[in-house]
Amino acid sequence: MMDVFESHDTIVIQTDADPRIAALVGALTDCIHPRAARLKARLAADPDDEQLGQLRAEVLNLVAMSFGLAEAERRLQAVQ
Repeated sequence: MMDVFESHDTIVIQTDADPRIAALVGALTDCIHPRAARLKARLAADPDDEQLGQLRAEVLNLVAMSFGLAEAERRLQAVQ
């Protein structure tokens, strides 16, 4: 089950179903790029495995652009 709560500047996702989704949302912590909010919304839509793989790649790319490749890899090492 997934619940999404939105305020004017924050999206909170609570998930019991897939820890990979929570890890990807966590990887976007402190990322202020406009794409981060869109990626979180797509993650909240309970993606299937194929979509999740694509979202992981997009999160990796965005975090690498924002914080550097080493930090992106560190943040995403739990999501395999």
